[in-house]
Amino acid sequence: MSNKTPRSILLSVFLGKRYSELTSIDEQARYMTMNAIFMVAMIPLIALGFTLINIDLMRTFIDFGIAFLCLVSLILMRTKISLRIIPIIPVTLFGLYCLYLLYTGTLNLWAAVWLFTFPPIVIFLCRMTVGVIECVISFITTVLLMYVPIMQNPPADEIKMRVVGGYFLIIALTIIYERVSILKTRKENVLISELAQERDVIQTMKDNIQQGIFLMDRDLKILPQYSQPLTSILSYYDSVLAGKSFLDILAASLDSNQLQTMKNYFTMVFEKSKSASVLEAVNPISEFEYKTNENVKILTTKFSLIEQAGVQAHVIGIIQDITREKEFEKELQAQRVSKEMEMKNMFDVIQVDPLVFQDFIDDTESNFNYVNSILKDKTLTEKEVVTKFFQNVHAIKSNALILGLETLGLKLHGLEDDIKNISSQNEVSVDDVLGLAVKFEVIMQEKDAYIKTVNKIESYKTTNRLDTVLIHSLKRAVEKIAAETEKRVELKSGHLDMNILETKLRKPIKDILFQCVRNSIYHGIETVEERLDKNKNPQGLLVVSVKNVDGKAEIIFSDDGHGLDWDKIKAKYIKLNPNQKAVDKKILLASIFSPEFSTSEDISSVAGRGVGLSLVKDIVRENGGAIKVDSSPSGLTLKFTFPIAS
Repeated sequence: MSNKTPRSILLSVFLGKRYSELTSIDEQARYMTMNAIFMVAMIPLIALGFTLINIDLMRTFIDFGIAFLCLVSLILMRTKISLRIIPIIPVTLFGLYCLYLLYTGTLNLWAAVWLFTFPPIVIFLCRMTVGVIECVISFITTVLLMYVPIMQNPPADEIKMRVVGGYFLIIALTIIYERVSILKTRKENVLISELAQERDVIQTMKDNIQQGIFLMDRDLKILPQYSQPLTSILSYYDSVLAGKSFLDILAASLDSNQLQTMKNYFTMVFEKSKSASVLEAVNPISEFEYKTNENVKILTTKFSLIEQAGVQAHVIGIIQDITREKEFEKELQAQRVSKEMEMKNMFDVIQVDPLVFQDFIDDTESNFNYVNSILKDKTLTEKEVVTKFFQNVHAIKSNALILGLETLGLKLHGLEDDIKNISSQNEVSVDDVLGLAVKFEVIMQEKDAYIKTVNKIESYKTTNRLDTVLIHSLKRAVEKIAAETEKRVELKSGHLDMNILETKLRKPIKDILFQCVRNSIYHGIETVEERLDKNKNPQGLLVVSVKNVDGKAEIIFSDDGHGLDWDKIKAKYIKLNPNQKAVDKKILLASIFSPEFSTSEDISSVAGRGVGLSLVKDIVRENGGAIKVDSSPSGLTLKFTFPIAS
């Protein structure tokens, strides 16, 4: 059943659908006026035409003709033809008709009354340029008709002066009014544009500033107008902050006495019982420890009262995370106390933190041992062995290139070419597998040479926190891959649960995140130009977190790129499976985790092998985990869940 109201039906009949499609109020007003003029004009023209059938056939023909043109104009108005063009012909003919009536002297100069309506009609409907030209022509014609003896029934001289003077006055006033209206509209458009630009600048500043900025009402509830970094600073990812009590969020970090002190403090802020400088000096949490699960952050805060006439007063809060700065201060202090711990040529050879390098060595040994185990596994076919072999070589290569071990990375890249050639064969023999294993063993000798070099570096100081090591490695990966793809990308970390990273899940999590970073930057994050065209921040954003949710490890990786390109994925899937008839998103989603499936046209050290996501799938399966994918034009989110070993 239709939900249209009588009003909407009438609007549709008398105005048409085009009226609702016009976005400018000025255009809507012109459209409505034009529509009304043409509708109303038809009635007297048709009536006059009928009354003159037996008196003046010429005028009857003209009346019916102009009425018909009005009807045609009404129809054309409901099409896509420009509204500037439609009224020119009927309005011009109307003006000529008025001059014709003036010439004949019909109706004792009542034609002058019609003529006086011509200037506002032509200028309003046909706009200034056409309208002024036609008004000037009609005025000159009127003067000639009045003062050159050509009229059939010329009026008295005083009537002539009044007609000419009145017509001139109407033309002048109409032009002035329309000019003022145009200038007003232009000024309004400029102001609207400036306001829109200011709004966009404020929004951009709010989302990119590295401080948490928010507003609170008298109930100390956070209002929707808060900056995006506030979520990361407060580690509040489960739901939106709007409507939450600020003191409830701080409850885990402050005892009952401190919370009461904060209530009293905000009461003083709202009541302005102290000066702004005094309130800033006595802020109880100007710098404090903020507890989030097992981690502690050092935050600074500032609060100010905002008052506007007729609007309820609010408090604006500014929160900044200075945890890293505090840690850096401690490191500098430790370096001053113990100079022998200064770094010595750490980046001359490998340009990487020794702990990060040791992490790479441990991971490489694990991959190497895994390759040896699959070579001995009799339950696997040669084809399956080559696939798993490919995945592990790809993982080692990825880590090597990220750490700047170019020689090792290029050799592994060459080995990947050999593996690719063998895996493309219809049959893979035992000799093929053994040949690859020998080449892999030779390349792994490069690892021992790096170990000897690193052992020569002494007195290097670094943090031993696994979360710092992980983020440091991921950020190096982001910097390197972003440079290779000529994109701007930033990595931000949410909560990283140390209890999870200290379990056997550390390496699977790291391998998964490395592959996600490579995949997102290469396939998901747009170039700077593309992001600007979409009104996005020119710098892409990657966010990772590792949390304990209901006793399970939950790893979330997200980017703000364009999401999965379903058209590309479908095209590649159909190319690989030409006989497949039913293709839905579930099938396409599963296909991207298949070995050697890649939408990339070229193979590079960054992407194109189609191994990364298949490696992720195998890691998840081998550790009893699950994958959930959420893709949209505004980004991609991958959630991995694993059981936590006791």
